[in-house]
Amino acid sequence: MTVSGIRDILWGAPTLILLIGFGLYFTLRLGFWRPARIAEAFRLTFFGKSKKSGGGNLSSLSALATALGGTVGVGSINGVALSISLGGAGSIFWMWICSFLGFGLKYAEVVLAHNHRKHTSRGFAGGAMYCLKDLGYKKTAFVFALICLISAFAGGSVVQAGAVSDIMKPIIRSDLMRAVLIGLITYMVIGGGRIRIAKFNTFALPLVSGLFIVASLGVIVSYGKYLPEVFGQIFGEAFGLRQAAGGISGAAMIRVGCVRGTFSHEAGMGSSPISYCASNEDDSHVQGLWGVTEVFIDSFVVSTLTALTLLCTKHSTPAEVFEICYGKIGEVLYYPALGIFAFAAIISWCFYGEEALAYISKNESGYKHLFRLLVVLGAMGGAMLKEESAFAIADILGVLMMFINLFLLYKTRSDIFALAKQKRG
Repeated sequence: MTVSGIRDILWGAPTLILLIGFGLYFTLRLGFWRPARIAEAFRLTFFGKSKKSGGGNLSSLSALATALGGTVGVGSINGVALSISLGGAGSIFWMWICSFLGFGLKYAEVVLAHNHRKHTSRGFAGGAMYCLKDLGYKKTAFVFALICLISAFAGGSVVQAGAVSDIMKPIIRSDLMRAVLIGLITYMVIGGGRIRIAKFNTFALPLVSGLFIVASLGVIVSYGKYLPEVFGQIFGEAFGLRQAAGGISGAAMIRVGCVRGTFSHEAGMGSSPISYCASNEDDSHVQGLWGVTEVFIDSFVVSTLTALTLLCTKHSTPAEVFEICYGKIGEVLYYPALGIFAFAAIISWCFYGEEALAYISKNESGYKHLFRLLVVLGAMGGAMLKEESAFAIADILGVLMMFINLFLLYKTRSDIFALAKQKRG
């Protein structure tokens, strides 16, 4: 059986029902279906005060930037193009549904992990593994940390490095030379640990995201007359009115949309809470709302703009869109932006992997150098893999993390609701 076949089995109907059910449950119970709750998240994130970094810990903004670094990467751009090619325009609707239900899931996992975080020699540390250990599920906690560690190498490093390598092809023809250069740049950042990773993401992500958003809006404005047709296509195919004509089954469309949405915003996987736990923010409720904003930026801004530009222009890749609409300037805007997004994902997942390694290992300082070397090798190997195969591996690892994390959220659901009520006063 192929890797894609295994992915398709794991991401079958039972998994989709489980994910959508959990998302619906937490989103309704926590009130994130109400505009006022979303507005509260935006107010605290964009207009509230970010706790500053210090003592080995991140600022609130750095924690958000690191979480976004892990999500706003290839999954939000090339992954959306892949979603449309495999599942049609209707898959975008299901990506939106999955992402909307991700609000409650993201808040729940961040609040829980933040409340269970620990003081360590390197600063605050937390995540699903610490929560599971506190509940007495030590073996399950170990398995989650181990999968997270492998994901940092395979999903976080290999998948994203492939995108960086593709961008460098016109300049550097040799696969080996591209791989070596990607590996060196990766090590220069991750060699400084979580503080250097956070500093890079805090500087690069807002700048590049802003440029990408403005450029995408420019495309959409230019092709604005096609927007009604595009939205009609998205909703029409989503409800089975057109996908049969295109040879796409409804089940495949829903699966592709939900898989791509989850891989993009990672709500329910338990990965990004690791970065939020390293923040100096002492209010778990506030930190949870930063997580909600993360999902919105990733799915309803970057991923949605990418989808609309592709469907409005009827091109299959974002690269074609930017080149045709902006010419050489488009290349200058798009390729470095995608490269930085992908690189940010590599180093953010290295952050997660090192935290998982620190949980597993009694000799953290000794093993972290070996892990960083593996991440570098993974980034180098990513230049050699086909993108679809790499995505399939990342999807498998992601769903395994998600199963464990959803089990944790189920066991602690009463605690999560109590924390949310307490923090809201």
